[in-house]
Amino acid sequence: MALYGFQQIDNLPEYYNFSYSFNVLTVFTVVTATYSIFSFWITLKMCIFYVKNRNSDVMKNGLREDVLRLFLLMQIWNAFHVLLDFFVVRIPLTSIVTSYCAQSKPEILLNVLSFLFVGFVYTSHFLTLAFCVQRVSLLYSVEYQREMISKVFNIVSPLLIIIGHCLGIPHFFNQSSCYQMGQPFPFGSIVITENRREMTTYAIIYIVGTNAMIVLIVVTTILMFAKLNQKRKISSELHRKYNSKAEKTLTITMILILLPILMPAILSLADLFEYALYPYLFPLRLICLDARAHLVSCHFYFTHPIFKKAPVYKHGCDSGNK
Repeated sequence: MALYGFQQIDNLPEYYNFSYSFNVLTVFTVVTATYSIFSFWITLKMCIFYVKNRNSDVMKNGLREDVLRLFLLMQIWNAFHVLLDFFVVRIPLTSIVTSYCAQSKPEILLNVLSFLFVGFVYTSHFLTLAFCVQRVSLLYSVEYQREMISKVFNIVSPLLIIIGHCLGIPHFFNQSSCYQMGQPFPFGSIVITENRREMTTYAIIYIVGTNAMIVLIVVTTILMFAKLNQKRKISSELHRKYNSKAEKTLTITMILILLPILMPAILSLADLFEYALYPYLFPLRLICLDARAHLVSCHFYFTHPIFKKAPVYKHGCDSGNK
């Protein structure tokens, strides 16, 4: 049994002469690719905004530079996670490469894809956790502590990226192949993955690590809500203006991050205890992955006040000249 599929198609004659025909999974892949391009463009626009305004008054008055930087790192790695998901899951599911994979089995290509995919999976989880921990740390800190928190995450973030991708290295040296998915997926729908029997230790590390990160993200989200509720009460009692719109955007962003990330935990439990349910739950994984990458980026861009201050770039330059 593999991480996703259940039957290795190598050297199986019935797959050699498999003929692709247009199907609903192809429609799903095309649709998700279309809105993914739009989301990637939004993420790119936020990156350009950050580069042009990181030292301007726009950042100082609207959103902490270190918070936006870590958010963008998280979303860039989530975007690459989705991009690689097309190569190892969505396109193979359409069955368009089934015959080629069965006959040729390009081992080096499959190993490279597995290495990159697992590395981006781990790193996106690490950066998501880092973003949540940073958010809570800043909420619970006083002014003089925030500069130290910023410096800590400036060091931690690149370390997490390096560690996450290093965890993908063992998957390059393991044998990757194409596996037929179970019902309700049709004959010929495959995914690229490794054989779990050859990677028992790493499969356990992945399941334990992913679920541990999910628990920590849930805990930090609860702590965030508690602190925000406290801040609102204090502001109300003192009749102070509370920047509710910016806080609301960040709060909803964390909720949107939390909901999709719960799906891997559900899938890992189904995979361990009731594999027959796994293929039926698997499409939800794709939807949740898209929500985590695309919905979060679009919501943040279209609702946070900092991106609505026009003309943003000119204002930043003028402020620096005064």
